This record gives sequence, structure tokens and C-alpha cells, in this order.
Amino acid sequence: MTISLPDVLQIIKAKKLYVEWDKEDKSFGLLHCWKILKEEDKWKSKMIELAELEKEKQASKKKQKSSRPRDEGVTHEDARIQAETEAEQTEPRKRSDGIKKVKLNLKRAGGDACMQALDKMMAKREVLDKAKEERFMASLEVEKAALELEKKRVASEEKKAEAKLLKEEKDIMLADMSSLNPTQRAWLEKKQKMIFEKMEDN
Repeated sequence: MTISLPDVLQIIKAKKLYVEWDKEDKSFGLLHCWKILKEEDKWKSKMIELAELEKEKQASKKKQKSSRPRDEGVTHEDARIQAETEAEQTEPRKRSDGIKKVKLNLKRAGGDACMQALDKMMAKREVLDKAKEERFMASLEVEKAALELEKKRVASEEKKAEAKLLKEEKDIMLADMSSLNPTQRAWLEKKQKMIFEKMEDN
């Protein structure tokens, strides 16, 4: 943990004050605790509270100086203590959140964060499902189109085969038999007979 220059100056100043105020002239031995606690919310709220009290003390001192002359027997320290007690009496202290309340708030925040994360995951899942369904429908349409093309191709092939057959049958029916030998003529007559039978069946 790094300490900034203003913090270092503040630490030095605080150590001097501690030595001045301490009757036994002991040095401050809890610096390691301060380094850990100074970033805690409870500590920060206490510092804010103390700063507000200090401002109120300054304001009350200014009021006392302007409103009445200082008593001869009252020292500066007595005036400070009196101002502190007056400030404490006028405004009740705001107590900072305890550990249990802070933990409870963190749990609640964690629960809210979990719910938000879950909502995001569900929304993402819905988007993915929708995209998956759209891809499926698109592939289905492609398959349908391919099937239609295949049907058309097969129908076209059938028509071509039928046209070819009709041409062959026509050639057989209109063939000139005068130049054929007896075997060829017998084969051609047999084919013509089969074509006649097929036409009669249809």
C-alpha cells in the first residue's frame, strides 16, 4: 500500500500532536492500524463527522467573540471545551453504519448484481435462441428451394426422356422398309406392333 505525500505530512503532524497531548510523552504506536482502517467507510464517515464538528466549533467561537467579551478568568482551553460541549448538545451525533449493516448492504447489492447478471444472461440467451431459430428457418427455406429445383430438374429430365422416346417411336413408325433385309424388316414390324399396343392401352 503506497502512501501519498499529503498523507505522509499528515502522519508527521499527527505524531507531533500526539506527543504534545500525551502526558507520558509516548509516541503513537498504532500507525499500522491506521494504514488499514483509513480506507474503510466507517473511518471516512467519522472523519467527515469530526470535520463538521470542527467547523461548528470555529463558527461558535466566532459567535462568542462577536457577541460577548471574553471573561478574564477563562482560558483558551476552557473556551474550546465549552464550545465542544455546546456543539455536542445542539446537534446529535450521526452514527455510522455498523459492520452487520455494511455486510447486509453488501449482500443486498450482491443479490441485485446477481439478478442483473441473470437478467442479462437470459436476454442474451433469448437473442441467441432467436438467432438460432432464424438460421434454422433460413436453412429450411434453402432446403425447400433446393428440393423444388431438384423436382424441376427431374421433371425436365423426364420430359426430355419422353420427347426422345416419342422421336424414336416416330422414326420407327415412319421408317422406309424397302431398303431393309428380312431380319431388319421383322424387327421393325415387331417394334411398330409394340408401339400400336402401347397407344391403344393409353
